[in-house]
Amino acid sequence: MVRGGSTDPLQYAVYHISNSVNEISVYPALQCGMPMDVRGRSRMKKIEHQSLSDRAYQALKDGLQEGVFLPMQPMVIRNLAAEYGISATPIREALQRLVAERLLIVLPNRSIVVPRMTRELFLDLMPIRVSLEGLAARLATSNFSPKDLEKLEKLVQRVANAMTHYDAKTYLLLNREFHFAIYEKAGNPELLQLINDLWLKVGPVFTGLFDDAYFREHANDEHQNILRAIKAGDAEAAQHYMQQDIDIAAKALLPLMPEDDVT
Repeated sequence: MVRGGSTDPLQYAVYHISNSVNEISVYPALQCGMPMDVRGRSRMKKIEHQSLSDRAYQALKDGLQEGVFLPMQPMVIRNLAAEYGISATPIREALQRLVAERLLIVLPNRSIVVPRMTRELFLDLMPIRVSLEGLAARLATSNFSPKDLEKLEKLVQRVANAMTHYDAKTYLLLNREFHFAIYEKAGNPELLQLINDLWLKVGPVFTGLFDDAYFREHANDEHQNILRAIKAGDAEAAQHYMQQDIDIAAKALLPLMPEDDVT
């Protein structure tokens, strides 16, 4: 029998509060009827509250990946606040976070702008993208359900429609959605984060894709090939066509890259 008249150690923990600040009483959790693990800790997940600053931060990151913001475009707080329908404070805080992460830069005149993508940096990033995004496509191939494939097919159709209307903005948004619908199926959060980071760097130059006549006519070719490969369960083919898609886009973008960083 333990102290307190009970042979059950858990009951003892409930009715006796330790004098040591290093020991935790499980009483509040039991009293509330919350599910606990063997150590008396609540198994319930905390409900996350996302502040306006966090939401603004995510919206700006999405914009960088989708080519909404161009290289050297000034990020004017009042304009962004009006665009997103929020006050200036969360936009300012989000911009400060992006500057700290080197996704935006501050010029000598204190303007915050999207960094310029140089030819050298773009070529440095290319083999990393080809390797990681191709790997993600290969890993993802076996994880698609019929419903997932239907969603992917609809995305390819929507991309084709955007191209028919030469709608670059919609194409860029759908292009990102298509790619990440695949990358998320790889089942590898670390790989997904690395790809996310790469797209944050290269996304702002994607608007230039529609300046290339060949790309405008063939931008969806590899998407269709990727879709067919995934439907057939051919992971190697999915990897190959994903890498080819990245390569074709790179060839369209390279002529637009300055040789040196003049910022």
